[in-house]
Amino acid sequence: MTKCETNPRMKARHSRTAFCLTMISLVLGRATWAADDEAPGGILGGAKNPGQAAYLEQISHSPAGPVPGIPEPILLWPAGAPGAVPDAAGVFTDEDKPALYAFPAAAGHNTGAAFLVLPGGAFTNRCMDNEGVQIARFLNRNGIGGFVLRYRIGPNYPGRSISTMDGLRAMRYLRAHAADYGISPDRIGAIGFSAGAELQGDVFYNSPTDGDPAAADPIDRVSARANFSALIYGGRNPRNPAVAPPTFLFNTIEDSGHLNVEVAVLNALRGAGVPVEAHFYQVGPHGTSMSPGDPELGQWPGLMIAWLQAGGFVAKLPPAPYKEP
Repeated sequence: MTKCETNPRMKARHSRTAFCLTMISLVLGRATWAADDEAPGGILGGAKNPGQAAYLEQISHSPAGPVPGIPEPILLWPAGAPGAVPDAAGVFTDEDKPALYAFPAAAGHNTGAAFLVLPGGAFTNRCMDNEGVQIARFLNRNGIGGFVLRYRIGPNYPGRSISTMDGLRAMRYLRAHAADYGISPDRIGAIGFSAGAELQGDVFYNSPTDGDPAAADPIDRVSARANFSALIYGGRNPRNPAVAPPTFLFNTIEDSGHLNVEVAVLNALRGAGVPVEAHFYQVGPHGTSMSPGDPELGQWPGLMIAWLQAGGFVAKLPPAPYKEP
């Protein structure tokens, strides 16, 4: 897997996809193709700019195999996901197998809280590094578990019902296995970026569900509700804001399209009496992630931690020092 994963059967690309593809890195798996191999679409086929050509030359010399520090994916449905569609050869690939990458907090630096992390990517990609793994590791340094979701995307799964199903299942899985990861089952939140924040709106604002005590699958017996939420440059208009989780919002004024929905969420939650805090910065394009080193845009991760602590969702711990993975 790559920094901004792309469905291998996908032909069309969104403009955000092009941005992500130029940032691909070998974070969740080493590539094994040669630099001159051709494949449908993306930077592996067709004309390449100098940066893409240099990237492909670099990864052509990378050995195959897992990357140290990246956990093996945990399949949400080990026997096969509902609604999974094989490729033309009848093969189910990773794109048909929603999964979690678990980054639990260290035993000696654990608040008992956790986030389900939903990377963005226009529902045709998943920016698994800058909106996934990096987020989980930041959370770990603050004593919070981070669990990055590989949800199903288009064009194989163009409707939102499948990705919503994956999000609900992921939250149930975390809550059902809370003890395995040192998590308190009533302190599990969600953080989503761009399309991941839209998915978050679908799952935790407009489709929150309790568990079914009579379900045959034990995972389906637990709640899929988020205890708190962070919407990062994205979201959905909540249909019933009274049931929404306490929410932290970040966006920029420049990113006006996504700002509009965040303002709508802010006003809806305020009107319903749901705790909400918003930080809107004047300048900054869409998709800035954590912006480490930026004196303004880089503030929101720390502000989110302070919000979590003030709300009683996490205990206050001194941040752990950064360590190379």
